[in-house]
Amino acid sequence: MQKKCAILIPALDPPEQLKTYIAELIRAGFSAILLVDDGSTDKSIFAELSGKPEITVLSHDRNYGKGRALRTGFRYYKEHFPLEEYIGVITADSDGQHLTEDVVQIQKKLLSGTDKMILGCRDFQEANVPPKSRFGNTLTSRCFKVLLGLSVSDTQTGLRGIPNSLMDLCLSVQGDRFEYETAVLMKTGKTAGFEEVPIHTVYFDKNQGTHFHPIRDSFLIYRLLLGTFFIYLLSSLSSTLIDFLLFTLCDKLLLRQLAWRIPASTIAARLVSGTFNYLVNRNVVFQSRAGYAVSAASYFLLCAAGAVVSSILVTALTAVLPVDEILIKMFVDTALFFVNYLVQKTFIFKNK
Repeated sequence: MQKKCAILIPALDPPEQLKTYIAELIRAGFSAILLVDDGSTDKSIFAELSGKPEITVLSHDRNYGKGRALRTGFRYYKEHFPLEEYIGVITADSDGQHLTEDVVQIQKKLLSGTDKMILGCRDFQEANVPPKSRFGNTLTSRCFKVLLGLSVSDTQTGLRGIPNSLMDLCLSVQGDRFEYETAVLMKTGKTAGFEEVPIHTVYFDKNQGTHFHPIRDSFLIYRLLLGTFFIYLLSSLSSTLIDFLLFTLCDKLLLRQLAWRIPASTIAARLVSGTFNYLVNRNVVFQSRAGYAVSAASYFLLCAAGAVVSSILVTALTAVLPVDEILIKMFVDTALFFVNYLVQKTFIFKNK
């Protein structure tokens, strides 16, 4: 018996063309379509489509995000679809940008019996690709290559073929929004690998209909990709801001009458910002169980050593290079920033 594939479409306030798109999928032979309403305001499209025998509508009481909608569909598939009849699930977006003929190509690859994640990959060099989409995919693809050793040409694709062998893995991945798809790529890439299928590159209205939030969702995605280092970076930036604000407060207000207000303000600000950075790094960034006394002493010793090394290197390089000392200091301190991260992760806050 020829096995079949189920189609899973998460949707939030989808456009009217969703009805046309689903009709095309049904004409192409897809008889099991899971449509997840992720808390849409207008329910009319879902009410109309739910009357078709090929469609099952699953609903969230409010908007949780694409990741949660996908897991809802995966869970329903696993509980209600016989594995001897269905070979896997094809996920597609509700805006119709995944052409029916491309969905059929993903189906053919699934039916070949692969155990890998199948990705429908677009060509981001085409002229109709919005610049932000081209930049975002290029950046995340390089992060996958450099940080994870995974080659993925389209990290943002929503057209994916997921065999039954990967269903439990997809259900185990956490995340409710767009970061879920990135987390699934990371996990399946290491355990099963990918197969890429070239698809058409389609964008409607320069992708204005997307529900991707550029700040919030990018933050969640790159936090996943960069892991601990991303939180370490945020901790360092926060400490720098605190140091600057406290120095300004002391210099301009609290200690303005002192003859040595600048050194005093510098020391006061550095003590507070350094203590803040230590506590955040120990308890949040590295989640260490190292004792406070030993780890604090090691941390502040590292800070002191870093200041001494920075001073020596900047002085030495300024003497031999025809470059302004400010630029040299920026380069030296950036290098020391990465060294400090490795020392803290490997020695000071290492969990046994």
